[in-house]
Amino acid sequence: MPTQRLTTPRIAPLPFAEWDAELRARFERPGGLGQILNVMSTLANHPGLLRRWVVFANHFLFKSTLTVHAREILILRSGWLAGCAYEWGQHVKIATAEAGFGEAEFAALAEGASSRLWAPAEAALLRAADALFLDAFVDDVTWQRLVAHYDERQILDVIFMVSNYLMLAMGLNAFGVQLDEGYHGFRPGLPTNDRRPSTTLPPMGARHATARLAPMSDTALTPEQRELLTKARGHLPSVNVLDTVIRHPDLLRRWLPFFNHALHKSTLPARDREVLILRTGRLCGAEYEWAQHVPFAERAGLTADEIRGIAAGADAAVWSDGHDRALLRAADQLHRETTIDDATWGTLATRYGLQQLMDVVFTVGQYRLVSAALNTLCVQLDAYLRPYAA
Repeated sequence: MPTQRLTTPRIAPLPFAEWDAELRARFERPGGLGQILNVMSTLANHPGLLRRWVVFANHFLFKSTLTVHAREILILRSGWLAGCAYEWGQHVKIATAEAGFGEAEFAALAEGASSRLWAPAEAALLRAADALFLDAFVDDVTWQRLVAHYDERQILDVIFMVSNYLMLAMGLNAFGVQLDEGYHGFRPGLPTNDRRPSTTLPPMGARHATARLAPMSDTALTPEQRELLTKARGHLPSVNVLDTVIRHPDLLRRWLPFFNHALHKSTLPARDREVLILRTGRLCGAEYEWAQHVPFAERAGLTADEIRGIAAGADAAVWSDGHDRALLRAADQLHRETTIDDATWGTLATRYGLQQLMDVVFTVGQYRLVSAALNTLCVQLDAYLRPYAA
């Protein structure tokens, strides 16, 4: 059964007068970031996170290649899958006003792709959302249905949009963000989602021996793509996941600030960050993510036994520190329940401040997103990466 959702905040919304000055100015200027809702006031407790994530988030809400109708199907289904009353309640209002949805559509969104209300293109979106939530991977049949109705940039937006809203649901659920006045969660009688990602670890490795979308070669890039990709790669000659997402340069450009936050600018110690990233990659069966981050983990001080222990989980004998076990349990709970239970949150809170707790959630969310993209696009290992060894 789904985890019980919080009825009081773990992280209180920050009064607008106490916000970071630059963020406050962005909301106050004409055409700024809009109404000040509890989600933004909660995230404002961590200005660096909010500044970098909102660039990425606004891509999906305002600038993606998908129609408003398709966008709201994906967001609402993601909120329903995650049991996130806040996300559902926010987008019931938006979908009613902007997509013309009514009670029939909202009931059909909870029913899913089997509802007779949906055309084949809409059903493909719902199946993709379900697959990304349950398996961090879009299966072959669903992939072919997406290809039949959407171009490659739209498919990239589907993968990243669902993953972003699952990540946001993790934060909303774990932080206990309460509905704003005038918004309502799941109406009585609407079915709940009892399905969760499996507790059995999936095999590691690309799902197919060739990529579904091939990385772009440097010779095929426009000057603008080349400049963006060179900056994103850093010192590396290739990064196949980035070399694939460059097919949608607007998406990559808007993702990079948040990508860099999770990898380089969060408040977490590097060792703790890599525990979360590697555990998330292992939960998703994303060999590429594991292979990229083992060297980061080694530089952060994790031993070979500890790295094997990350794959084994919180009960592995190598873990004597309750904090390490809590990190691994947090990753497991966010992956499977889109929240963190009271015991795990309490253990983490004995060592972490508020911003670090927030970075735990968004680190797991970011690397679940990366894992889902790697798996679904069947991204192959770069030549310099070491394959996973159990």
